[in-house]
Amino acid sequence: MSILDAINGRWPDLLAELAGLTPEQLTDKHQPCPLCGGKDRYRFDNQDGTGSWYCNQCGGKDQAGGGGSGMDLLMRRMGWSFAEACKRIEQHLGVIPEPPTAGAESIWHYTSTFIVTRFPGKRIRPLSWDGETWRWKAPPAPRPLYWSRRDPSAPVLICEGEKATDAAQRLFSSAACCTWPSGCKAIDKADWSPLAGRRCVLWPDADQPGREAMARLAPKLLKAGAAQVRIVQPPSDVPEGWDLADATWTPAEASAYLKANRSVPIALPELAAEPEPEPIIDPDPLPATGEHFTCLGFDNDSYYYQPNSTGQVTRLSRSSHTGTNLVALAPLSYWESLYPSKTGANWTAAAGSLFAQQAVAGVYSPDSIRGRGAWWDNKRTILHLGDRLIVDGAPQRTSDGISDSAYIYQRLASLHGPNGAKPLSDAEAFEIGVLAERFHWEVPASGLLLAGWVTLAPICGALSWRPHAWLTAGAGSGKSAVLEKYVGPLLGDMGLVVNGNTTEPGIRQALRADALPVVFDEAESNERSDQMRMQAVLGLARVASSESKAHTLKGSPEGDTQRYTIRSMFLMSSIATALKQGADKSRFAQLTLRNPNDIPKDERIAHWESLERDLDRCISEATGQRLQARTIALIPTIRASVRIFTRAAAEAFDSQRLGDQYGTLLAGAWSLQSSEVVTREQAWKLIEQNNWEPYSQATEVPDEKRCLQRILQHQLRVEGDKTVTRTVSELVELALHHGNDLNVTAELAEATLGRNGIKAESDLLYVSNTANAVAAMLSDTPWSNCWPTVLARLAGAGRPGVTRFRGMSGTSRAVSIPVATI
Repeated sequence: MSILDAINGRWPDLLAELAGLTPEQLTDKHQPCPLCGGKDRYRFDNQDGTGSWYCNQCGGKDQAGGGGSGMDLLMRRMGWSFAEACKRIEQHLGVIPEPPTAGAESIWHYTSTFIVTRFPGKRIRPLSWDGETWRWKAPPAPRPLYWSRRDPSAPVLICEGEKATDAAQRLFSSAACCTWPSGCKAIDKADWSPLAGRRCVLWPDADQPGREAMARLAPKLLKAGAAQVRIVQPPSDVPEGWDLADATWTPAEASAYLKANRSVPIALPELAAEPEPEPIIDPDPLPATGEHFTCLGFDNDSYYYQPNSTGQVTRLSRSSHTGTNLVALAPLSYWESLYPSKTGANWTAAAGSLFAQQAVAGVYSPDSIRGRGAWWDNKRTILHLGDRLIVDGAPQRTSDGISDSAYIYQRLASLHGPNGAKPLSDAEAFEIGVLAERFHWEVPASGLLLAGWVTLAPICGALSWRPHAWLTAGAGSGKSAVLEKYVGPLLGDMGLVVNGNTTEPGIRQALRADALPVVFDEAESNERSDQMRMQAVLGLARVASSESKAHTLKGSPEGDTQRYTIRSMFLMSSIATALKQGADKSRFAQLTLRNPNDIPKDERIAHWESLERDLDRCISEATGQRLQARTIALIPTIRASVRIFTRAAAEAFDSQRLGDQYGTLLAGAWSLQSSEVVTREQAWKLIEQNNWEPYSQATEVPDEKRCLQRILQHQLRVEGDKTVTRTVSELVELALHHGNDLNVTAELAEATLGRNGIKAESDLLYVSNTANAVAAMLSDTPWSNCWPTVLARLAGAGRPGVTRFRGMSGTSRAVSIPVATI
């Protein structure tokens, strides 16, 4: 069935909605022609439902008089081609998807392709269909009116805003109540032609902008052909901004007030004869989300905006709200129309309005900005590729934003990402995991962990725990092949690859708000400067592991505070690791390749030739894009599997930290085997199939134990018949008669310990709270000034009070520690 067959009999509705014809113009009686004007030239006879019409001046095939079809009338009235008219008709008939209005409190339908929505926080946003997709913007001018009730014979009551219009309709049921879109600043962009011949009453809001808007609207309506225009004076005893939605009247009370407070009919000649008043600047703030930019909030002297043209967050200081900077937010015509002056735009008034709106938006939070990468937002998967978003599989422009999201996805340099690739099947993905296990690992489970890391890295922003890995190997072990032939192609451009002398500030500033993995090759720590640099990088990785509200704060030369929240998974690669602290060891899975000298040469060569052939066959950038497409589609499943694996791994390792670390990596590896959420039984089976002993030791040692170890490992000079050095631990054993030493007796050990503020007696170790020698042992450590408090946390520790130490002058308070704890 053709489109013409589908719309047969529906022309009155189509011409009213799409061409703006009034019910009077859609009757079979002689009247002025909506195309050429004049008197008694036109009638709409709609024979056989075809929308037929007649005009003795412009109708007919040659537009020299005669009849025409409904399609002809629509095309000529709107200036559309036949294809454009068909497309608009299809849209009107519902051949368009439902608009994305989830989360909206109220929805007002202007036409089938234009609606206005209201979200929590009084955010009003227009939504229009552009022929291809829904856009969060108003349609081009002239824009249609919103009607609560359509009645061509009823008087018209015009209010400011859809909510007030609906309230007015409840109070004045015999009227046809309407409004225009986008507020009082957009009167000139509305189509007022449907009010030709109508009697109109204008009811402004109880504020200066509302009164000024209706005063400007009155002559426009008269020029558009309105039969009569009156203006109602709002009550004087109501709050600023009051409208009919706030009224508590009955319909009778409302009618009485209108009759008593409406003006006499306004005459166009009188208005035209008066000099045009100087425009009054609207003191109301701009809408938070406007046609050209969004106000994001303020922070001290800084104000933040997101222009729709660039999509990037822009910072302006208070003094920078000049014409040059404001035209970067919106075109000059925008400012001139809203804030006119005799010389163009009133920039002071524009800045004042922006400051007011930014005060409403509140304090700007960098947490609301999300860069490139995969994210979990309100139970939705969002892939931010710089210039576009993929929201639950549906692509859209970054500048369109996400209406019901608390986050702002700013426009950045584009990434290819999955690039629309077809996701890998379970069988194809399984082969990716098998290849990782075929490298020669010291611990076979390392291949499983590497596969899990590579799989999860592109979606690290959607994870609550982000595990890291450290690839170590000697020369000729295949470390470069792991990075270049496996990790690199599978990550594609969804990662930050650095090496050599890269610093923590460099990584931090390159990432900014991006949630992308970091691959750091040649992460060596040979020189002292290298060690300091790598410890700073590890500090960044440490805070990136967990999803918390903590920020990294850095000062700037301008005196501003810069905030960073890093959400990356790190893969370090070097000959040896720089992991020193337990907090780092428990966050990095150490993946070590076997020494090639431990493998027979023939076996090594044959193995590598086979593996390299399969890597070349199976691993490529195209494979990486398909793997990313699979992983992104499985984000909800992977998140569910992570919860199951972390619980199982925490039990297996007897450590929640290790459960988070290895459970998350195993969930990534599992997603290469199955598209389903893992069961508890399957998770335990995968854990039990591997030897985890080398990884189960990577626990973080508590501060109190590290402090005690530092004291016990300190070497003291023992002066007897022969001067020797012994550790505190060795002297404690001798003092308690638990050891033998030809050069140090128990009495000499006790005296040496006592001079240094330590005493061993009755299976207890006493450490002085004030001894300078203990402070010297702990110099350059976090416990140099607080060791009594820290040591008191040890199991069985006590505070015996005043204690005498042999060789020290006087007494000292101390902490007692059971020797069994050491």
